[in-house]
Amino acid sequence: MSPLIKAALTWLVVLAGVALVFAGRYVWVQGWLNSVTPVSPGICRAVATGLKDPADLAADQTHDALFVAAANRAQPWSDKQDGIYLIKLDDPAAPAVKLAGTPADFHPFSITLFRADDGTETLIAVDRKTNGGHLIETFTVNFDGPTPKLSPQTAIQGGLLVSPNGLAAAAPDHFYVTNDRTVRGGPGRFAEDYLLWPHADVLAYNGVGFRLAAQRMTYPAGLFLKNGALYVAASDDRQILAYSQDVMGFLSPLGELSLPARPDKISMDDHGNLIVAGQARPGSSQVYRVVLDARGVPQSYQIIFSDDGRVLRGASAAVIAGGQLFIAASDDGKMLACPFK
Repeated sequence: MSPLIKAALTWLVVLAGVALVFAGRYVWVQGWLNSVTPVSPGICRAVATGLKDPADLAADQTHDALFVAAANRAQPWSDKQDGIYLIKLDDPAAPAVKLAGTPADFHPFSITLFRADDGTETLIAVDRKTNGGHLIETFTVNFDGPTPKLSPQTAIQGGLLVSPNGLAAAAPDHFYVTNDRTVRGGPGRFAEDYLLWPHADVLAYNGVGFRLAAQRMTYPAGLFLKNGALYVAASDDRQILAYSQDVMGFLSPLGELSLPARPDKISMDDHGNLIVAGQARPGSSQVYRVVLDARGVPQSYQIIFSDDGRVLRGASAAVIAGGQLFIAASDDGKMLACPFK
């Protein structure tokens, strides 16, 4: 065998080995080989059955309200029924009510609710436009009557905002947002999507503009901010990352916790535990309760809901409010409400 052929065969073997490593990691991240054991806190019932792909939730227990961001993935960023919906915590079986006050071309992918010390509330949403663009929209929330009214305040965009996903508000005009990918197309986007290139980031908005707050992540999705700590659901790392926040909003790593699923949106229960929705394998639905230590570092987790996708397909967000666990699924046409103590 000639040296040239030997060299070619060697390179083929090396490339095949590298391809197998990347393929194996991709299969592990997606969880295609994972088994799912059903877990439920009680008898769950379907609610908000008229919604198309409810993706994110924000609870307002003071006003007995659950805000739902719904955007129909079968008609990406074009369905006129996309919007922010309201579910009453004390009557979740009632039809969800679409809230007025949003733009005509409005397709919310995620939301966060900020409540100031004086009781005023601001709802912030990632809005994915029909033309492929992205905005962060902010609204004041007015509870003068039984149905709250949304009043648009600002529409924010910037060059760093490439593929926004999760949100966490620090003030009515200050927030963090994840870019789940930071390359708009070409080989770089392929590397982020399929080679799991850790190139995504978290941005901070200070009321004037965006800046980088944390980098080198693989598909960061949900965010949650509490007591000076920011929590990031690093989906393709299958981890919850914790950062401390200084007075200027700069972040420093605190710690991390691995989960047996790709985590998505994050909330918190009344006991200070994180509630994390995710998917152990494509199409399944899992919810985890993550325990934090005194510094806010995630220490351990407990599965509080698990389904293989037959009851609820593709859990994306979960909150505990009004004595119930609400689970939204961005790949389903309904939500679940489960009794929870």
